[in-house]
Amino acid sequence: MTPRRMPVYAQPFLAVLLFIGISSCASQSVKMIQPQTGATADCSGSGYGVGTSFSESFVAGCIRAYENRGFILLEQLTPEQRASLERRGLMPKDK
Repeated sequence: MTPRRMPVYAQPFLAVLLFIGISSCASQSVKMIQPQTGATADCSGSGYGVGTSFSESFVAGCIRAYENRGFILLEQLTPEQRASLERRGLMPKDK
């Protein structure tokens, strides 16, 4: 039995998919804060090619770990939490 060959018209399509998969990149960074203490944490990751999904899962795991310790995403602070942190001088400055 002879192996089947890929159709000639499919070869360029496969080459483009391979190039996109290898050349893709991702970078993600989120800032978290503990509303009671003002402690901050940064969760970030980056990857290239097949590593992009690894970096996304790494950041998601980091976020879950800090959420379990009472941290929340900086963007999710309620107006009351934000005002309390600002009043105590614990609100991080924007860069």
